Amino acid sequence: MNDHELDHLIARANPFGDDTVRQLPTAAAESDLMEGILTTPTTRRSPRRPVLLAAAAAVVAAAIVGGVAAAASGGGTHTAGPSSSNPAGPHIAFAANVRAIAEANQRLLVDEPGWKVTHVDEFTVAEGEMSFENGSKVLDVSWRAADSYRDYYDDRAHDNAKQPITLLGQQGTMFTYSATDFTTILPPKGKNFLEIRGSGGSEQEYRDLIAKLHSVDVDTWLAAMPASVVKPADARTTVDAMLAGLPLPPGLDKQRLYQQETRDRYQVGAEVSGAVACGWLDQWVAAKRSGDAQKLKQATDALATSHGWKVLNDMNPEGDYPEVLWGYADQVAKGQDPTGYQQGLGC
Repeated sequence: MNDHELDHLIARANPFGDDTVRQLPTAAAESDLMEGILTTPTTRRSPRRPVLLAAAAAVVAAAIVGGVAAAASGGGTHTAGPSSSNPAGPHIAFAANVRAIAEANQRLLVDEPGWKVTHVDEFTVAEGEMSFENGSKVLDVSWRAADSYRDYYDDRAHDNAKQPITLLGQQGTMFTYSATDFTTILPPKGKNFLEIRGSGGSEQEYRDLIAKLHSVDVDTWLAAMPASVVKPADARTTVDAMLAGLPLPPGLDKQRLYQQETRDRYQVGAEVSGAVACGWLDQWVAAKRSGDAQKLKQATDALATSHGWKVLNDMNPEGDYPEVLWGYADQVAKGQDPTGYQQGLGC
């Protein structure tokens, strides 16, 4: 794996946005987390969401690509564009703010068999990303705030071959990271700009695929949401199910957890399990400092159960957040300070 491929994986694991992460105080946690990464054996071959230093969870989401995708109802297939029997397209019961976000963006789909949405997480008017896969090939379509265009362009242009490209009626720039990894940046349009990145195929395959991108109406775009997406209307039920059986720390704010935008279940799971773990870790640190043996034991015992939390075990095949959380739980079980947990878990 080269540096650019590693950068790509890290970018896909960031649920908070680059600007937020830049401001996080990560120095204290960096050496500890790096040591853990280097000393932890890797045995799985299945793709996993990597851990971003200071924020262990995955993408902010959004521009939807994929002519064939799981429908929001959880079954069947979706083809881009309205049908003759339903010229307006399906009406999807998303919250008004979610529809407003969709209306503010280009809402891209691509008609290409074999490509499907693999996950979609929280998205905003300013930025978002969605990932699609076809075997070993991956396509990410992102939108980002217009005022960050120059920073992203300069970063991609550093040490990478570039060439002009016409896409979606705009003159953009295509950058080559490797023989199977390409990205295209289009200039700002409205409040944001697009970046389309593909890996796993040749340059011609990448060009052929992105040439099939086109805009669709709001309902068609929202209908392409995969079954794994948790819609705002389902947030309370989903959060309560994830919390079931977990030892809840004093002062846990369930109302905050209920305020979910449209997000992938993995991200909701990270937020829910992280809130529980952070509450107990906060108590453990405070109790150790004050010498409160009872609260120290209470927090230690609660965190020791984390290896059995269903929400984490459901997430574990897909990403590394559970293992990071378990690492902090194991530290306190040994009486060790969980240095950097606030950054590592996004507390």
